Amino acid sequence: MEKLVKKKVTGKNKFKKNKKKYHCGIDDILENGNFDKTLLSNLMKGFLKIMILWIITKEKIHGYEIIKKMREGMEIPNDLEFQGPGSNKIYPILHELEKKELIKGNWELQGKRKVKYYEATDRGLNTIEVMRNKPHKNFPPIIRGFWKDVMSNHNNK
Repeated sequence: MEKLVKKKVTGKNKFKKNKKKYHCGIDDILENGNFDKTLLSNLMKGFLKIMILWIITKEKIHGYEIIKKMREGMEIPNDLEFQGPGSNKIYPILHELEKKELIKGNWELQGKRKVKYYEATDRGLNTIEVMRNKPHKNFPPIIRGFWKDVMSNHNNK
């Protein structure tokens, strides 16, 4: 029996047959099932922002290179056509990070066209550094327990 998936189509929710084709972003790789997709989707959107900031702290990079990096090395089951987050997800995040002064963008000539390269600001570098060093020291036990159990459990039960 083929699963039915609730998909948003022209502003209305409709059910369509699941063709196991995922092109929208990281949250779409989740299997359809009995869970709150909004809750998981919001978590993944926040994670994507942090991951993009982290990538930019490693090197000066433009948006398309970020998209390529996000697609590299993904181990996706053979029956899925997952393309990773595209420009419709990446560029709004870049603009948001730039507005929050976590990154700065500069236009440069690449051949005959202009490309916007992004670099992390001191504030962006400090944000990643806080995430790298502080949680295990300053977070209350309940948050550390959640992170250990839900976010970093690698037992694959």
